[in-house]
Amino acid sequence: MTPDDVVRHTEHVVTGVGAAFGSDPLYRARGESLGLSRWPFYFGGRAGVLGEVDADVVAAACGFFAPDLVREAWSTARAATSLATVVEADVEECLRWARRVYGHLAGLERLAHLAEQVVEAADPAGRPLFAAWRSHPVPAHDAVDRVALALLRLREHRGGSHLIAVLAVGLTPLTAILAGPGADKAVANGWRPPWPALPSTARSARDKTARLTDELAAAPYACLGPTDRLELVDLLDQVNEAYERFRRRR
Repeated sequence: MTPDDVVRHTEHVVTGVGAAFGSDPLYRARGESLGLSRWPFYFGGRAGVLGEVDADVVAAACGFFAPDLVREAWSTARAATSLATVVEADVEECLRWARRVYGHLAGLERLAHLAEQVVEAADPAGRPLFAAWRSHPVPAHDAVDRVALALLRLREHRGGSHLIAVLAVGLTPLTAILAGPGADKAVANGWRPPWPALPSTARSARDKTARLTDELAAAPYACLGPTDRLELVDLLDQVNEAYERFRRRR
């Protein structure tokens, strides 16, 4: 199994399961307990690891959200409480959700070991949120905590890789959204019409973006041998299956 095979097979786990804790009602309730609605808790928790930076820095790092949305949410989060408090709450909710959903699985110790090797091998260049999360000290008390944090970090690595790919093919974050998910997704991310005209090459650029994103995201998996990569995929499949069972029970 090649690094490219790993990325194609596990994208839905890294991007889906890695972010699913943020859709849990308990996550939303935690934010409300800090006086934060959806977006302030989201940006304060996700980007708070960057520190007391200007909102433009957060918008640049997150990439696919309208700067006005980021600016308002970031200002609200900073006014409500310390960023360290928001990040701590975000991490605690991430770990709580993981324990609840797949903490019962066997093989988590091995999965944590393999995933952490990939995280350490990943190139942080051009990926400020990944770099910040990888360097952020978080106490992980057991294997499920370590897996949850590895997935969070790998999700940020892929997200940063996607932003690099979008810019490399000549799109902007907004035109990439419009050429892909469409205007509804753009509105959901805080953008407002009138929309910019899409270049005639937008469709082919979108396809190039997907290929380049996979290529960039696959690079750190080369640190593992083929057998270890296959084992990593099998273990992540088990996490995804546990997540799907959890969703069906909801």
